[in-house]
Amino acid sequence: MTMKHRAIRGILALGCAVATVTMGLTACSSTNAGTSVDSAATPKKGGNLRISLAGIPAVIDPFATSLQANWVIARQVCEPLFDVSTSYEIKPVLVQKTAYDNDKTYTFTLRSGVSFQDGQPLKAADVVASLTRYLDTPGNGSILKSLTASMSSPDDSTVVLTLKSPSAIVPTLLTTAYIMPASQVKGRPITSALDTLVCTGPYKLTSYVKDQTITLARWDGYKTPEGESDGATGVKNAYVDTMTFTAIPEASTRVQAVQTGQIDIGGAVPLDMKPSIVSPAKAQMLSATSGSTIVFNKVQGPMANVKLRQAFLAALNMQEIMAAGFGDSSAFTVDGSFIPEVNKQWTSAAGTDVYNKQDLAKSKRLMTEAGYNGEKIVWLTTKDDPTWYAPSLPAQEQLKKAGFNVDLQVVDQATIIARRTHPDQFDIFSSGIPTYADPVLLPYLQSTFPGTWKSSERDALLAQLASQTSQSDRKATWDKLQTLVWQDLPFLKFGTTKPLVVMSESVHVSHVDEFTGSFYNVWLG
Repeated sequence: MTMKHRAIRGILALGCAVATVTMGLTACSSTNAGTSVDSAATPKKGGNLRISLAGIPAVIDPFATSLQANWVIARQVCEPLFDVSTSYEIKPVLVQKTAYDNDKTYTFTLRSGVSFQDGQPLKAADVVASLTRYLDTPGNGSILKSLTASMSSPDDSTVVLTLKSPSAIVPTLLTTAYIMPASQVKGRPITSALDTLVCTGPYKLTSYVKDQTITLARWDGYKTPEGESDGATGVKNAYVDTMTFTAIPEASTRVQAVQTGQIDIGGAVPLDMKPSIVSPAKAQMLSATSGSTIVFNKVQGPMANVKLRQAFLAALNMQEIMAAGFGDSSAFTVDGSFIPEVNKQWTSAAGTDVYNKQDLAKSKRLMTEAGYNGEKIVWLTTKDDPTWYAPSLPAQEQLKKAGFNVDLQVVDQATIIARRTHPDQFDIFSSGIPTYADPVLLPYLQSTFPGTWKSSERDALLAQLASQTSQSDRKATWDKLQTLVWQDLPFLKFGTTKPLVVMSESVHVSHVDEFTGSFYNVWLG
């Protein structure tokens, strides 16, 4: 039994709202595998698993929100056609058989005997309706839309996807496409959010109180995929009877709630809290990784000037920032690859000759060339997520010394999500990226992502990355695209971190990275 998926579609969604790791189409070495924490324990069923989130999702419909951390409920209730193993391998979930003609046609045969939680049998028409709605979502959905010529369901168990041009990444893109009944989603725009979820997963939604609590119950009609439990693939054991999700924004309060027996899983917490976590709580560092990042406003304001963004980068010493923000040197690395080393087939040094090269003289020269005269730069960050917040204070101090006037505004994560869609309300916002298995899935690369990066060169490289079938060709294209990112700086990365998760001693998993967002293989005892 092992970790989870969407890439790290993650626990980072628990105590710190980040996304999810959508992992790659081709298997690579499982350097991502975490420490086995309960290999000798005997799993058992029963009990209520109590989980705290930094905030209860305001939107429970995963297609109606771009914040993947809000998908943590959908991960338990819903299933896509394919999902991701711990070794970054895409495996079928609702699909029994796949045929691809290596040109433009994918044919998917669905597993038999699968039903939705309302009793309706899963049919190909449900898949087509769900995918049609999915195509209108940002990120993976929009990429798939750009590739798709048509979809059809010639019979109840067959889905045919016809492409405009060959692409090997379709199964990867489908790992974020949750399948729901056509009766609920056919013709429904993503702007019309569902207020409940009916899917095929091991748990069903029984209660949703917006901004307060969510309750799930094991669905006895669930038909699990076969194969060894491996992240979000293989058998889903559904050990606990129920799951209860409660909003607890402050990390210290989540730790206290675990130590006093009010909560079983407290989610990700700052690394410096580890010494204070004592029995009956335990802390475990995941092997899954996340990048601490910021995104610039390229539409208006001072940071819309690329030279000022380059001056910003030249002012920063990433080693000092990461050390001050995270402390424990074993918990972070200073690296400029947007796909960390745990995914060896995509990690890259391309373009990183400007990363972690603090040069205050260069920074001041670029500020002058940009015409910067000390205008206030609004940077939104949040304590809701240690990955987002930790680099902000030390970076602000370095920027001040270089001559930047940074107004660091610490708000809750929901406020950042709301304000980052309005270019007149920010210049920079903190963020984080999980370890994606395929760089085409990086949401920051999309022109629709907040901050709005418009680049014809980016568009051409992304199109190549999505359509090329040779791994060597795709890697060369990704190297060019990462180089462009470090030149144009639509966003930047401080470094890579490993999350620290707090939980009760009564919580058990066979593999610690099960805590990256899927809880159906967690048991109590």
